[in-house]
Amino acid sequence: MTITSIAKSLPLPQIAETQRYADMAAKQVIIEYDTEDLSPPIITVEQAVEKSSYFDVPPELYPKEVGDVSKGMAEADHKIPSTEVF
Repeated sequence: MTITSIAKSLPLPQIAETQRYADMAAKQVIIEYDTEDLSPPIITVEQAVEKSSYFDVPPELYPKEVGDVSKGMAEADHKIPSTEVF
C-alpha cells in the first residue's frame, strides 16, 4: 500500500489544528493497493471449502457445554435421526 497524494494544499502534520482541516486532508488522500500477487476473493462458503480456507475460532470463544448432551438427546420429545451430534 502506498500513499500517492496527501493534502497537497495543507502542511503534513500528524495532528490537524481543527476537525475541519482533518476532514479536508482525509478527503484528499489517495491510497493505491498493490493487487499483483492477490488471489481472487473467496465469496461463497463453497469456494472456502474448495480452497480449504477456514477461520479458526479461538478456544476462548468456543461455546461452553451445559448439561449432559447425550442424556438430553435421548430424552428429547422430538428427534431428527439423520443429524450427528459432535
